Amino acid sequence: MPRAASIAALLCLAAPLLAQTHKVAPPEKVTRAIAVYEWTGDDLKHPTAARLVPVTLFINGHLEDAGVYLAQPMPFAIQTGDVYSIEDAGQPEGTLDIDYARKIFTRHAGGDDNPIGAWYGYGVYAPLAPVPKAPPLKPSTQLSVIVGSNDDDRPHFAGKQPGQPDTAAAPSTSSTSTTSDDPDRPHMTRRDGSSDPNAPNATTTASTGTVPDDDPDRPTLRHRDPKEVEKKNKKESGSGVTPMDTSLNDDPNRPLLHRGKPIGVNAPPELTTLPLALHQIAAVSDAANRDPHLFAREWDSPTDRADTLAQIETLAQTRVAQYLITWRLTPPQLAGANTPASDTPAHTKVSHVRLPQAPPPPPAPPQLLLEQLTPFTLSYGGLPTFVYQAQSPLATGGPVYITLIAQRLPSGELQIALSNLTDAAHLDRTPWLRLVDAVDPDWSHRASLLFELRAQTSRQFALYRLTSATAQQQFVTGIIE
Repeated sequence: MPRAASIAALLCLAAPLLAQTHKVAPPEKVTRAIAVYEWTGDDLKHPTAARLVPVTLFINGHLEDAGVYLAQPMPFAIQTGDVYSIEDAGQPEGTLDIDYARKIFTRHAGGDDNPIGAWYGYGVYAPLAPVPKAPPLKPSTQLSVIVGSNDDDRPHFAGKQPGQPDTAAAPSTSSTSTTSDDPDRPHMTRRDGSSDPNAPNATTTASTGTVPDDDPDRPTLRHRDPKEVEKKNKKESGSGVTPMDTSLNDDPNRPLLHRGKPIGVNAPPELTTLPLALHQIAAVSDAANRDPHLFAREWDSPTDRADTLAQIETLAQTRVAQYLITWRLTPPQLAGANTPASDTPAHTKVSHVRLPQAPPPPPAPPQLLLEQLTPFTLSYGGLPTFVYQAQSPLATGGPVYITLIAQRLPSGELQIALSNLTDAAHLDRTPWLRLVDAVDPDWSHRASLLFELRAQTSRQFALYRLTSATAQQQFVTGIIE
């Protein structure tokens, strides 16, 4: 008995442990590529030249450089047949089918003993089909009517009609009830026996209506045409061939085969250089079909953008002024400023009394041109994030390129997470950060900011992620010349 009691106690203690165990699903394997689609022209749908630049490849749980990962005979991320979704802050705009890839050597890289070059993908861009519009709603010609009683306005189920005798008091003794006179009562009708004397029970069956022989809705049986039956039998047995009434060539929906690509879907010319008027947009290729995750942020009010821009302009002007002092650069408004000549004649005796002089006026704030302010929401419940880009002109050379990443705190203040300033003479020391878009490189539902790091004769692409008060560089590609 003591041994049995101890075993029972152990089983009672183990029962809650067994109830808490559960099956842990293996982590999802994600294979996802990020690229930049570059084109020239005024319209994304009809570019004058275009190319796809591979950036990152998330595979086996970490990021790889998509431009060099398994690059023999061509990179894994831009193989023939790969499909990329062209997206704007997570919103799909179209698709790009990779037809082929080429490694391009620029004039500068071709002069080296070991040129670097870059892999580019080329294909056909297809915009998304427009969403069909729902048919417009039309007003109903018949208005709904709620039947109410004489006592109140509450809706109720309609019962007996006014003036109808009450049959609920006494049960009916005959087979025919007084409710048969109700015009709204559903009933079955049978043919009149006089129209078919051979019909059974034609004289004994009561009918409430007649069905004429020439009723167009009356179902009838028709005999098959012997010629049609013979033609069908020959077709099923295979003993005969029945010619078609029309030729297949007359079918407007018949597919046609042509040599080469159909007209209107040819790929644009190859983009091999780095032109000034270059447009960029993010592209995503995933091994699985996933629902889009939008990272664009709407402005809270019409004045929200103006207030945010005014705050971030003040922060940008302070940093540009400090940058001009550090590198001894002259803004354009001070280049032509000269010390005014004295109007005092040479023979006039100058008094030794010093008069108080007014303090010099403060220098004008630096100019900010070509401003761009892009709002994002990089994660669920994350702080509003803004990317500000502008240029400040200089008297000689220049301009000064400025890029700021700021987040709005709950108190309403802007917190700078990244500050990048450089000019044309220092691009090799500090590259210019040019925003491409916000992308999700590993499908973590947390977006990273994709930038192009442009130097004098080369460039790179990098991902920055905001996990704290500062933006950390998550990944950077190799040099593209």
